[in-house]
Amino acid sequence: MSLPEASPSPLYAVEGIPDFSGLATIAEAQAGEVIASLSLALAAVPGTSFLTHCAFAFRRALGADHFIISRLNPHSNLMRTIRFVRGGKLEANITYSLDGTPCSRAMDSGVCVYPENVAEKFPRDRFLKDEQISGYVGAAMHDPQGNPLGVMLALSRAPIADGERARAVLEHFRIRMASVIATAELIERQDWALSAATDGVWDWDVVTGGTTLSPSVVELLGLKARGFHDLTHIECAIHPEDRERHAQALRAHVTSGAPFSVAVRLPGRDGGWRWHISRGKAMRNEKGRAVRMVGCFIDIDELMAGAGALKGPVA
Repeated sequence: MSLPEASPSPLYAVEGIPDFSGLATIAEAQAGEVIASLSLALAAVPGTSFLTHCAFAFRRALGADHFIISRLNPHSNLMRTIRFVRGGKLEANITYSLDGTPCSRAMDSGVCVYPENVAEKFPRDRFLKDEQISGYVGAAMHDPQGNPLGVMLALSRAPIADGERARAVLEHFRIRMASVIATAELIERQDWALSAATDGVWDWDVVTGGTTLSPSVVELLGLKARGFHDLTHIECAIHPEDRERHAQALRAHVTSGAPFSVAVRLPGRDGGWRWHISRGKAMRNEKGRAVRMVGCFIDIDELMAGAGALKGPVA
């Protein structure tokens, strides 16, 4: 059984640098005009380019030096940027802790504005100091179930002239931005679920460690349906004799791109063990680094019933 090819993802696809020189900005127009201008500019942007276009468009409209879209892993309290525009250039993504940052306030309050001196207000945030940031506006994003998803934020070296206009713009778009991100991730997981007769799909954030498990995987592993998960929940559920082999195959795939398809035993409903294929494929950034991985389990216990113990990867 071959692995499905990953379709272009709005989270990681990068296409061209758009020109938004004609956009209305908060320095010259009311918030409503800026929102209308942005809506028109982004209306026909395809999904694979949407986040990139948004980052450049919002930077222009808000008069910011940087614009960042970050994805949160609530389990580790880490943020991973999925779009980082600095000085008009698309930069490599970075990971940072939410602790001691204005983004933590944004997550608590919905939309947060610091018109000036934000670096002094958050001395633990070295990025603000290193980048000589004065103005900050950030808006929290949540998935359709209300779970925290991330933050979209604009950073300026000069004070923000009209913080309330900036607040209104991000407030207007934060739900749509969250919907784009959540929908893209859901579609990718559903593609995996439909690609084979799987017993569940898992979605691992390689950078921050958070893992989303489908309801069937939660049941398969005997976990609580609610709460945050990470990869250790999967690793601990695997039969002790199979764990290291599974971990080695996973590391090889993440680091070198080796195929990941390995037979392991998982708990059965009768209290025993059942053989499954654990397989997946990493999604990589523009530098080829694995940033996210989607995988699944396929029950092969009946196939193994007369074959004896299976050792090693299965193609």
